[in-house]
Amino acid sequence: MLSITEEQIGLISKGNEQVFKKVFEAYYPKLVGIAMKYIKDLPVAEDIVSDVFRKIWEKKKYISEVGSFESFMHTSVRNAVFNHIRNSKRKDEHHQVIQKELLMYNFDEIVIEENVHQHLYNAIKQLPTKGRRVFELSVLHGLKESEIAEDLGISINTVKTHKKRALKDLRQRLGKYYIFLFFYL
Repeated sequence: MLSITEEQIGLISKGNEQVFKKVFEAYYPKLVGIAMKYIKDLPVAEDIVSDVFRKIWEKKKYISEVGSFESFMHTSVRNAVFNHIRNSKRKDEHHQVIQKELLMYNFDEIVIEENVHQHLYNAIKQLPTKGRRVFELSVLHGLKESEIAEDLGISINTVKTHKKRALKDLRQRLGKYYIFLFFYL
């Protein structure tokens, strides 16, 4: 494997695509091999290594701060593999939970719940733009009123007013479904 020089690192940090491509071509096969030690799926291993190189290119101006480039690459790929494995396990666990829940619900309950979600979605979509944005940031994203005010460049009192109006509007639009608003969000 090619050993990367300080000069090459400097050129990459300045955006030299040709040098980056040469480094990519030199390191890619070895790094895919490292990923394959943990993940026995070649396309996934290739995607992980490609993603590591993409992130390095995005943060190229900081590459000169890395001590040993080879060590950095190995660690980056290993960490990306472990993140992938952890996320895959979470997805699998999530799918298992969903499957169990689906088995526990009967079809009628699922249809009713989907109907409620549809009403909620449509009602939120019909809110005035500012009120909808404040509502989404507050209820869906869990931001505090002060954070919303700062994010939108408005006063906290204006945030409170938009939120109050949005809830009043939703109460009118949803009718009997209004009570479900806080159960499903």
